[in-house]
Amino acid sequence: MPDLPAFTSLISALIQPHSFPTHLLSVVVLLGSCALGTSSAQAACNGTETSQWCGDLLYDVNKYTCCNGNITEGSHMACCGTTAYNTMTSSCCNNTITVGLSQAVSYCCGSKTYNPLNQICCGGHIQNKITAQTLCCGSELFEPKGKLCCGPKDLKMLINKTTDNDLCCGNKSFNKAKQCCCALTLEVEDLSSTCCKTYGTTGVTVRPSYVKPTTSSTTKKNQDKGGQDRKTNNQDICGSNPLTEICCKGVLHQKLSGFSQCCGAEMYQLSEEGVLCCDGKLHRDQPPGSLCAEKVAYSPHNYTVCKQQGHLPAGQQCCGEKTFNPEKEICCNGHSHEKSEEDMTCCGSNAYSPKARKHKCCSGHLHDLTCLKDKEVAGCCGPLLLTNKTKQHCCHSAEKTLFYDSQPGHSCCGHWYYSQSLWSCCAGRLIPSPTNTSWPNGEESVSHELWLMDFSASAICTKTVLLGTVESVAVRQNERSVVLKYVLEVNTAIGVISRAPKVVKLDHCRFPIVEIEKTFLWMQRAGDIYEPVANVSSLASPIHTILSLCQSASPNDAT
Repeated sequence: MPDLPAFTSLISALIQPHSFPTHLLSVVVLLGSCALGTSSAQAACNGTETSQWCGDLLYDVNKYTCCNGNITEGSHMACCGTTAYNTMTSSCCNNTITVGLSQAVSYCCGSKTYNPLNQICCGGHIQNKITAQTLCCGSELFEPKGKLCCGPKDLKMLINKTTDNDLCCGNKSFNKAKQCCCALTLEVEDLSSTCCKTYGTTGVTVRPSYVKPTTSSTTKKNQDKGGQDRKTNNQDICGSNPLTEICCKGVLHQKLSGFSQCCGAEMYQLSEEGVLCCDGKLHRDQPPGSLCAEKVAYSPHNYTVCKQQGHLPAGQQCCGEKTFNPEKEICCNGHSHEKSEEDMTCCGSNAYSPKARKHKCCSGHLHDLTCLKDKEVAGCCGPLLLTNKTKQHCCHSAEKTLFYDSQPGHSCCGHWYYSQSLWSCCAGRLIPSPTNTSWPNGEESVSHELWLMDFSASAICTKTVLLGTVESVAVRQNERSVVLKYVLEVNTAIGVISRAPKVVKLDHCRFPIVEIEKTFLWMQRAGDIYEPVANVSSLASPIHTILSLCQSASPNDAT
């Protein structure tokens, strides 16, 4: 029986002449190693957290997606038939993928996808809406304010409304304030008629119905059910006397001194030597200087412990569960990478060189730019990559970040991309009627839910910006006044200066709601006029993030 290297060479020689997808070669070799029974492949062959079966092949779930027996490059994607796709950038209808419209905001019309904000599916055909309220009557469009759609399902007809009280009665209309539709005969009669009094009335109107895009298979995810552990007062369980007793996780102990402490259900004395409490587990007879690694106690003079994984010799640096050399490697979220360039920096769990301009980091997600013909038009839309920011439009909200193919007369309202002839937007909320409002200099409504690192260095590093926490908000007509506290003025050339509380004024409709006690990055527009551009409340140190962005900026970004 051949060994694994020989088997790998054999498979490569057989496959390459037949143009087998090279990214699946490792899968075939893995299957072959399972057949050979090699010990190195035993864990993979049995299935682990990162390897699973897809039909008769094993694949790495962190690199590929399995859809009905077909393996596609790219991890944790959704399935559309046998094809994997990204629901944030595409949609699936009847096993047909449409690129450029996220499944989160689209509906199906047969096998085609459409944006229900601006379009509607009537009789199996996608049509542009006339107003935000446009509905279907068979294959025709109509406005419910002026017409009714009446009749049986296959013989729908439009009838003009004469009053707001009009409803359908079969293929006729009636005024519900003066008439009824007899439930027995479906004839229009006066409210005083015997039929209306005896059998009651009926009346129907049309409600829109949509078909949401669906995936043909879904990945089960652990869901947070919002449940919280109920912590119980241990003294109530034990009924202890705090002067003479101590209750540890429901176990009652007699205090030996004022230094008696709990470690899980056990009691110990602070004055004891060689005792260490690690995450509720008590360890005794430990050498001096011992430390905790979660529940494990160890001596840093004897071992290097990285997340309960022991390593020799002692004194090494940890990166996740493994050790690394910070002189030659960089650690990114528990994953070590070789410092192949001087400017290597982290993007999520990956490392890259910003100056090499081969990759782009978008909200902690690293994207490869080597296949793009023009890297200058690449941009970020939250974690998503814009392959051509001049032809794509990015829309943000607190819930989602999506991009769309740019269309004239359209604008963002949160993560929605709407037609200005059908809708308007005020304070991040869609309104189903257009307005004549136009923003200065042709600008549109603003989203401040951008991730801070999505900005180019030139947008932040060459200007004075403010960091301020919202203390109070007041609205008067079209103006919103925001009181900021804990104000810091940041200028990378001058430094960081603390400022007194500041009042900024905004166009109320143009900007989404700014929540009280949330911290935002504010960009100077003119004089004392500032606008919120990024919610930085989730960042541990916004100032450090800003300075890091400016320090790592490439020459092209800084100009």
